[in-house]
Amino acid sequence: MRAQLSIALGLSAALAVVVVPRPLLACGGFYAAEIEVASDQNIIVTHRGGVETYVFRPHFCGAAKDFGVILPIPATLSGTPALADNALFDELDRFTEPETVEECEARGLGCGASAGDGDLGTRGAQDHGVNVVDRGRVGIFEYVLLQATTTSAFTDWLTQNGFPYDAGMSAVYESYVTRQWYFVAFKVSADTTAPPAGKKLCGDLGPLQVSFATPSPVIPARIAAVNSANVAAPVWRLFVVTAAQQAVTNTSFSSSLNFSRPLRNADLGGFPALAAVAQDGERLTVLDVTFPWNGASDDINLQVDPNQRDFRSVRHVTRECGGLGCAGSNLATSASGVALVLAAIGRMRRRR
Repeated sequence: MRAQLSIALGLSAALAVVVVPRPLLACGGFYAAEIEVASDQNIIVTHRGGVETYVFRPHFCGAAKDFGVILPIPATLSGTPALADNALFDELDRFTEPETVEECEARGLGCGASAGDGDLGTRGAQDHGVNVVDRGRVGIFEYVLLQATTTSAFTDWLTQNGFPYDAGMSAVYESYVTRQWYFVAFKVSADTTAPPAGKKLCGDLGPLQVSFATPSPVIPARIAAVNSANVAAPVWRLFVVTAAQQAVTNTSFSSSLNFSRPLRNADLGGFPALAAVAQDGERLTVLDVTFPWNGASDDINLQVDPNQRDFRSVRHVTRECGGLGCAGSNLATSASGVALVLAAIGRMRRRR
């Protein structure tokens, strides 16, 4: 517990004050003073039987004593929030890493160019328009599940219960309240085991995992507008495990396919964390989603991609090579060039 609190910086929602957040952008609305959250995030989603499990682990740096997270979801929780396996993120990176293709540029009979990488409350209690559906603890975090009838009732409840928020973002909160979405709020409070005041540390929040019913996968992205000031077009990488390859439906987001492949038990022997969340025959889709420059005006919605295909991105690497040949496939090309030159010399000799 002491180690967890030290790593988390004593992240929590302030118990009696409203804090205006610094520019951040991550999955969920983040509230704290002196906290910076990485704008580009990795999010893991599994969807089967009409239930989505959403895992997020934003990377942060800061020295705040208090910190809070608010995550909107379209339906009530299907189970108790949990801490996900940290190893899952590392395994997904390894399992979906791009194919590496070595290349070099021709220079005379050899190759040239320097080396470098290519592109690449109480349960059920009503509280003045706010229904406290559930509450509890997960790891070092306290959580509460809320649904509000009006935006003012929601923000009033946050104020009265010590959850900071940005009063200038009422329109964002209203978009979720109007659609009758729920809000999952997490907080922790620093105690005597927290780092000394002013000391800046970096770490990963969570990873936190929540599940809820939804007919198709959805990633709450509009709430990120709460923290999106001065952040230019961040990219979220979505790892989606479901029955078929997925595609982003929102035209306001640009997206690119990074990986798509069916998952087989025989292929997951070295990936126990991935095997624990996937079922044999499901497909893993990896999408890089870029936000609009003016911020997200909606959440990210996914649907079955009509173009189902196995795909792995390619990373081109330029290697320094010399002599008459190159590394990899370029060796054959260089050998062919040498053969042509030698043949030409032979013809010249015969003519003489």
